[in-house]
Amino acid sequence: MVQYYFGNKDSQFRPYVGGGLNFTTFLDEDLTSTGKAAGLSDLSLDNSWGLAVNLGADYMLSDKLFAGASIWYADIGTDVKFKHNGTPQKVKTDIDPWVFMVSVGYEF
Repeated sequence: MVQYYFGNKDSQFRPYVGGGLNFTTFLDEDLTSTGKAAGLSDLSLDNSWGLAVNLGADYMLSDKLFAGASIWYADIGTDVKFKHNGTPQKVKTDIDPWVFMVSVGYEF
């Protein structure tokens, strides 16, 4: 992620924008009992590469302590593979989450 902060580094309020690459790997894929009862098995999801962007701001509470808020978007697309009654299936799935974050930080 590359971020560009507006204003000078000594500003009390600093908005920023960012962009970069997102890598997502899926762990512990498992089917529910409902999926298994419907004849599904062997679930797996491929890793995903995509773009990510963010927008946020930091506000200095003191000379070292700050609070921040940001919103992130990540482009996540994966192939979901499974078997239905023994027949291989593949479904292209887009997840694309919006992430809202509030933070507190300390400058060392």
